[in-house]
Amino acid sequence: MANALELPPISTGLLATVEEAALRFGVTRASMTEAAARAGAALSRKLLENQVAGATVVGLIGNGVKGCVALHTLRILHGFGADCSAVLAGEEKEMRPETLAAAETVEALRMTLQQPRSPLVRGALADADLVLDGLVGVGLVGAPQEPLASLVRLCNEVRGTALSFECPSGLAPDSGEPGAPTLRAKTTLALGLPVAGLFAPLAWQFTGELWLCDIGYPPAALDAADLDGDDIFTLNELVRLR
Repeated sequence: MANALELPPISTGLLATVEEAALRFGVTRASMTEAAARAGAALSRKLLENQVAGATVVGLIGNGVKGCVALHTLRILHGFGADCSAVLAGEEKEMRPETLAAAETVEALRMTLQQPRSPLVRGALADADLVLDGLVGVGLVGAPQEPLASLVRLCNEVRGTALSFECPSGLAPDSGEPGAPTLRAKTTLALGLPVAGLFAPLAWQFTGELWLCDIGYPPAALDAADLDGDDIFTLNELVRLR
């Protein structure tokens, strides 16, 4: 039986191959995002020691898939009774369509959306019971740029309890090289497959606990990338790796 730790190093290129194959087999991006957000909400519940109702959760939201997952996690936690808000790091025109749609959803649910340069952001992060890192993940090229860099530094300064999706913002997904800056998460949730950089020697200082969730990659999509991972989620759709 294969497990995630027995897989070969998963590069971002290999991850893209699996995702493209999953799409060809009819698995939609929306279904993968929802599965990731449900797992994110489950880990959030754990980090909040099951005290979700009334907890304050702030999402740091980038323009890509990671930001979309964080927004939908906020939506789910809002439904559980958490006080949720988001800091949108990009302009609407820069967002992927699905991320923009998710932002419009949380706005319709009357969650507060803030801009990164707002003087209220520091206080929101300092007071948050949980911060969702949805800034930049496996799409990172080089160190985070502004305004993402300032949000990463601010989260580290106030020592917010952070849950990162894919990999902590600033950590190179293939090499595990920490950029300047890199967000220090308490927990990291890899989506579908764990990228190689999460297992680099210094990565644990930024990832904290490392978890992997099933987002619906069919076995045939793994086969397309010559990966034997059919049994990774046999016992649970959420697996702790470290």
